[in-house]
Amino acid sequence: MHQVSIEQTESQRSRVSKAFDLMDLDGSGELSVEDIEALAEQLVGRFGFAPGSQQHEDFRRVSTQLWQGVQQDIGLSAGDKVSRKEYVDFYANAEPAAIRRTLAPFTEQLFKLFDTDGDGRVSKSEFERYHRAWGVPQDRIEGTFEQLDTDGSGDLSQEELHKYLSGFIFGDFR
Repeated sequence: MHQVSIEQTESQRSRVSKAFDLMDLDGSGELSVEDIEALAEQLVGRFGFAPGSQQHEDFRRVSTQLWQGVQQDIGLSAGDKVSRKEYVDFYANAEPAAIRRTLAPFTEQLFKLFDTDGDGRVSKSEFERYHRAWGVPQDRIEGTFEQLDTDGSGDLSQEELHKYLSGFIFGDFR
């Protein structure tokens, strides 16, 4: 188990709890593979890809694999549901390196969805397009993009996006 301060843990728990709420599409207080698949479909749709498309199938597959890994790490079987407490406790107690490793395939597919022109980078407009579809305010989008663009190139690499996702869990990015 990694060592973190009480304040960092509470902040992390709050962020992970909010992520749980976003994934708990039916509001049941538990997550299932059906929630994960429905969320994957929503995300792909917000990027403009149709259900059944290659992008949809690839993203659904890695989302389900990530979910199964979480279930397994918690000690549950594939069909089991995960409560908010189990989910939050898992991420609060997980080793950062292990989480980053399990997020890698998911991040790779998410990057492909963001990178609509296929140039291997996520431009500011590609980043904004996705976040606007979720109703994120423009000033927050810009601030986040600038924070993520750690090399100052004006676009995001796959590594920068990966740091963003894992940073959300561990508190490196807000």
